[in-house]
Amino acid sequence: MNRLLIVLLAVFTMNACTDEEGTNPGGDGSPSVILYQYDAESPNDPDTDSALRIAVNNKTADVYYFAEPTSSVSGHGATTEAYADYVVANGTKAATTADENNGGYYADVVVTNMKGDYTISAVAVSGNEKAIQQKTFFGKTWVDVSTGTYYFSGNMQKRLGVDKSVPTTLQSLESDPNQYRFKNLYGAGYSLILTKTDVTGADDNDALQFFRVADQALPFSSAKYGTISVRDLGYWQNDDSFAYDPGYGVFMYTDKLKGNFVLNLQLHVTAGSFGFDTDQYVPN
Repeated sequence: MNRLLIVLLAVFTMNACTDEEGTNPGGDGSPSVILYQYDAESPNDPDTDSALRIAVNNKTADVYYFAEPTSSVSGHGATTEAYADYVVANGTKAATTADENNGGYYADVVVTNMKGDYTISAVAVSGNEKAIQQKTFFGKTWVDVSTGTYYFSGNMQKRLGVDKSVPTTLQSLESDPNQYRFKNLYGAGYSLILTKTDVTGADDNDALQFFRVADQALPFSSAKYGTISVRDLGYWQNDDSFAYDPGYGVFMYTDKLKGNFVLNLQLHVTAGSFGFDTDQYVPN
């Protein structure tokens, strides 16, 4: 899934020009730059990586990009002009491709391994003139909880074509410890996301803690019906009682079987249900 985030920030130009100059990628008299930000796709990690298209006009001779923690930006330039110079001196020069639609140029890049609050800057250069635009990105840090084996149900194996079991790591989100994931469960960059609730209970085996699995698209599709998605039975039935029933919910055992998960999950496509079944996770 490719969710385009087109939230454009102001373009700062360091030269005397009219308000219109530098805004047209094709043929203005001053350099201009526009950043388009996307979710990074596999094999990149959308939690720490950001995909960008840097669009510049044909006045631009070179374009540079640079990312650093937002807290460091002010220390590398008291003015916009000074920071643009810093980006050119310390950033990466991007190779551009001609844009046949508007006469300008563009570069597609991925900035990786950003954890925490980052600012990404791109600078277009033409002689002594520069234009800068910035985007922000908050990289997520996941903390390992356990490693183990995830066992897919028969329905998951049939519908998704996955193996019976795969090794995985259960992680929690550092900035929100109620958010969990089974890392790369469905392949590189595709994890199963869970949310821990404050609801507890018990079944015949042990005490347990309930989790929710909100609707999320998977990197699998049906030739006839398109993308396959997964969710817990409470979201499927629009009834929370299913989510907090040990026979239908998603939960982790917290006592004798501590760390073991039972996950009752439904697969579905736009046309309807692909059935539900029970997955399990067993920590090492």
